[in-house]
Amino acid sequence: MNKIFERISEHLLKRIRRRAVLDLYQRASDVGLLDISFPFGEKAKGIAWQVSGSAACGLAGDRDRARRLVGRALKHASTTMHDGFVDHGGGEPVNRMAIGMSRSKSVSKAQRKHVDAGVKPSPPKKVRTPATDPMLARQLDTPTMLALLRELLPPPNPVQVMVALLIARATGESIADLAHLRDVLMRRNPVILLRVPVAGFERQCGLMLEDALIAPFYAELTDIRGDRPLSERFGEARPEMRQRKIVTASGRNVVELTRQTLTTKLGKAILGDPAPIVIADETSAPARQEIIAAADIVLHGACIDPELIAELLYICLGVPVDECSAIMEGMAFDPSRLAIDDLALAVRPGRTAKSVLSLLASLADPSGADETADDDKKGRKARSSHPLSISRDKPKPVPIDMILPDVEPSTGAAADKGKGTIPATTAGEAAASTTNHIRPRRVEHLSGYGEARPWALDLKDDLALWREGALGWEEMSTKLLLSGPPGTGKTTFARALCNSMQIPLIVTSVASWLEPGFLGDVLQRMSAVFESAKSHAPCIVFIDELDAIGSRGSGRGGDDRHEHYWTTVITRLLELLDGALRTEGVIVVAATNLPDRIDPALLRSGRLEKHVVIPAPDAEALAGILAHHLGSDLAAVLASAPERTEPPLDNRATVKTPTCNPVHARSSAADGATGKGPAHV
Repeated sequence: MNKIFERISEHLLKRIRRRAVLDLYQRASDVGLLDISFPFGEKAKGIAWQVSGSAACGLAGDRDRARRLVGRALKHASTTMHDGFVDHGGGEPVNRMAIGMSRSKSVSKAQRKHVDAGVKPSPPKKVRTPATDPMLARQLDTPTMLALLRELLPPPNPVQVMVALLIARATGESIADLAHLRDVLMRRNPVILLRVPVAGFERQCGLMLEDALIAPFYAELTDIRGDRPLSERFGEARPEMRQRKIVTASGRNVVELTRQTLTTKLGKAILGDPAPIVIADETSAPARQEIIAAADIVLHGACIDPELIAELLYICLGVPVDECSAIMEGMAFDPSRLAIDDLALAVRPGRTAKSVLSLLASLADPSGADETADDDKKGRKARSSHPLSISRDKPKPVPIDMILPDVEPSTGAAADKGKGTIPATTAGEAAASTTNHIRPRRVEHLSGYGEARPWALDLKDDLALWREGALGWEEMSTKLLLSGPPGTGKTTFARALCNSMQIPLIVTSVASWLEPGFLGDVLQRMSAVFESAKSHAPCIVFIDELDAIGSRGSGRGGDDRHEHYWTTVITRLLELLDGALRTEGVIVVAATNLPDRIDPALLRSGRLEKHVVIPAPDAEALAGILAHHLGSDLAAVLASAPERTEPPLDNRATVKTPTCNPVHARSSAADGATGKGPAHV
């Protein structure tokens, strides 16, 4: 191990110990041993710990007695003796003791009964006074209490320690000067690629970033794809603390991105708000060239090896490195097959070095893993074959419905009808051929859609120019929001647009996105819709019930506990709409009954900027709707209307009821007023 490895590992291990100490102080405050104050007014800006008044009085005296009472208060259930946390800087290890006892009470039941009855209780048989015990002459001070608590630190987390060692080794093997690393980290948007081919490394790296175990601040992780965070933890880890944003990416997830998509997302993160960009990659495949080009520094590590295992057991269990190495030499042990989570199963306090290494060897055995996988497959097959079993291993289907456009028939009666002739031998056959033909619904046939109809017709012309290369996609208006009461034909418009433009229609809804509930599954469904649209471009994406996605900051009925969930969903939709704008051939039409509930960012330029309100149809629109649905039957329906009967001319003077034709009635009234009435025979 080189000097850079030692310095980085020492720094990271001290951060792990500091986090453990702060968590222990918090537990002590929960049981009344410590009091918390905020010198700067809020917890996010700083915390001051001091011994509580009851603990200062009750724990004064013998140090061993105070240690037992503190351990009892912290509810340790077992006693663990080991060398504890060891810093690589040569610091002396701290001995930790965990003593489990029940909580004591300073006043007995008999004494409390006397006090309640107003009787002075008798003094105990043995009384300790400052004269007999000098420790009682003063109270327990805060430094002494904190020292007692630090003696009761739990063993270090083996998973966190291994991640720290892996990062330190990757840093030591990849850079030759720490000054260069410091200069990179001080940049506005540094891009760090961290490649460690150990299963589970990406998730644990994200968890440690959130808990300030790697960087000197608590982090709020934002995935470069808008997908689930690197830590796979939904919700803020420590919402009461101030956090800084870190943009992250998973090496496993960026593999499926196209070059254009990955380049766009990396560029957006680099040119965005100041924030580090950390790409953790646990795969063994070569890194993508787009990431290599964007990375300011690449830290390339290796798998877990015996040297790191020996270092881990020394830090967590106090096992000497030489002893651990000697045991591994006599074993058929390949640590490179170990995953990060395997360490949490085997490295446990109270176990000997030999038992821990034997367990690690069994977890790293590939034959055992294959047998376990075969057993799992057999078990899943047996469960799925059971008539009452419900399989949970199959991925949930993505709710994508694709509708192909209807094509006008080009043969038979419809073709000749377009030419003005009907090749029928009789009028009855001609009527039957036209009556049985149903015209596909097209935008040209719609009535009562206001500005939506000319928008669609212009888009149809622009699409033809785009296909010829005479018009750029960014110059076209390709996104539309339709709003109006239920039943005004928003879905009908999308279907008619599909027929008019002769391109596929992908139908989805926000309700189907939210059906799984889990944020990762919801984001996956949203992304799958737009990925399908890209593969079938040119096409139309119709999103129904857009108001179900809500608006950021709305509180969802006063409950803001899940605000992070909804903010992530809306942010992902914003990114998908921006991507659809840059992806040629994807037209987006959304529909809602409640446009006021939609986040304003979704209606900005480049997104659903064109908003058309569809009112209830008026008389003219109703006439057009009836004419479309009647089709070729319109003439027959009009012909079947009852004929109006006019009264005889010689009897008109005696007719007192008005004529049924309002136009004729107005003409007669006008003629009568001018004295030019009809002539009588």
